[in-house]
Amino acid sequence: MQKKKLAVLALATAAVTVLTTATSASAETRIITGAYVYFNPATNTFGIGDTVADGRTPYLDVRINGGPQQSIPNHNGNGTWRDWAPNESGIRDGNTLAWRARVSGGAVSGWVYEQA
Repeated sequence: MQKKKLAVLALATAAVTVLTTATSASAETRIITGAYVYFNPATNTFGIGDTVADGRTPYLDVRINGGPQQSIPNHNGNGTWRDWAPNESGIRDGNTLAWRARVSGGAVSGWVYEQA
C-alpha cells in the first residue's frame, strides 16, 4: 500500500512539473502606464491594449530579424485591444524579435529580445 501511495505521489509530481514547464513558455508581457502589450509565441501574435483614457495612443515597437523598427498603434481608444497577427506582421517561427511597449508622449518599456 505504501509503494502504491508513493507511485501516485511521484506521478502527480511529474504531472505538475510538466504543466509548470509547459506554461512557463507562455506570453511575454510589458505593462506601462497607458498600455499593455504581449507576445504569444504559440501563435506569433502580439496584442496591444489601451489602459488609460488620456487621448494617448499605445504602440508596439518591433524589429523582426534586425530589420527596421515598425510602430503598430492601437487607435481604438481606452479599454480596447488590437491583435497583430502573423498574416499582418509576417512573423514566422524562428524569426528573431526585439519589441517594446510605448505610449505616445508617455512611458516606454525596455526592449524584449526573443525568438518566435
